[in-house]
Amino acid sequence: ENDNNISNEDCPNKKPQFTVIFHDFGVVAGMKFVNRAIEEKYFFEHEPDRIVLLDVLLGPHPKFDRPKEQYNIAPYTNRENLVYLAYRGRNAYSFVTMRYISEIAGVIAYWFLTGLVRMLRLEPLFDIDEEVLARRKMSTNHLVYMAYPYYYLFYALMYDKQALAHATLPLDLVRMPILYIYGTEKNVMFHDHRGLALLEREEMQGRSDCRVVKVDGAGHWMYCQRPEVCEREIRKFLRSGKHGLDDEVVHEGDRMLSKL
Repeated sequence: ENDNNISNEDCPNKKPQFTVIFHDFGVVAGMKFVNRAIEEKYFFEHEPDRIVLLDVLLGPHPKFDRPKEQYNIAPYTNRENLVYLAYRGRNAYSFVTMRYISEIAGVIAYWFLTGLVRMLRLEPLFDIDEEVLARRKMSTNHLVYMAYPYYYLFYALMYDKQALAHATLPLDLVRMPILYIYGTEKNVMFHDHRGLALLEREEMQGRSDCRVVKVDGAGHWMYCQRPEVCEREIRKFLRSGKHGLDDEVVHEGDRMLSKL
């Protein structure tokens, strides 16, 4: 029997283990780890109970049996595709130039391409997120080097698609529900349309504890811009459902955090 089909009802004595929270490209790496852990039974006794994804959402698991036409979603627009290609291409090319030519060449490539992207209004983020970046005071060298995942994304798409095989939502959303929180103040959204439609349907039909929360007045770094909303929704998610955490566990977590 496929272990991916085990639900909470099949595990009445299952106790809460831990929750994972991923943001940005951490969603890709994190979900690859979670899905491989499930399939290889490496985490069977200590797998995450719940997953919180911030502003990036992947598509459904390939074994998910719902036909595509049932998602009732609109295709990506030409503009969305241009924005995705523009900023990802800029980041990947700048990183490759810095790594294989020189740091100064990478910086020049980044600012030249950034100017071009902004002139064409293809930058994915608005000023609200640029302000967060400005407060972090990262050097351009640091910023470009952090773009390495985009290079490996293009490399995987062209030469090694198997590297992205586990970069999906989990198959069993009852066993491992997801809270997806995203900011609305962006040029494009960073979620897979099918993945979003799936989670919204799960929530609407009460099939699982999955939830989708959109945060107005916030962008990619919504946990910096509207921290009170993110904290409230995560707490609510942790307490929800038959296997939710009780207040004592949540308060103990607060006490541990206060000591850090």
